[in-house]
Amino acid sequence: MKKCCETYMSEQFGGDADVMNEIYGEYIKSVDEKIAQAESELGKQDWARLDTVAHTVKGNALAVGDEDMANTAIELRKASALKDQAAAAELIARLKSLRELL
Repeated sequence: MKKCCETYMSEQFGGDADVMNEIYGEYIKSVDEKIAQAESELGKQDWARLDTVAHTVKGNALAVGDEDMANTAIELRKASALKDQAAAAELIARLKSLRELL
């Protein structure tokens, strides 16, 4: 578990390791699913759905205290709004890199 997430969730859940591990595990599964969806939506150039996916990643990341992931998702939302395919592809690649740190 990333240290930032552990610290944040410990404060939120009173250090209950079982709850924290369950939530973090669900977070990882969600990130995996959303990255795959983001790649699909980018391939279809469905900017509205890509924005929705990025919004979900942002919310989930903030729920566990993963600010790096959340900030990248915010940038992906901006790229979606601008329909910037190159920037969106780069940001999805960054999400993948951040996922490896989980």
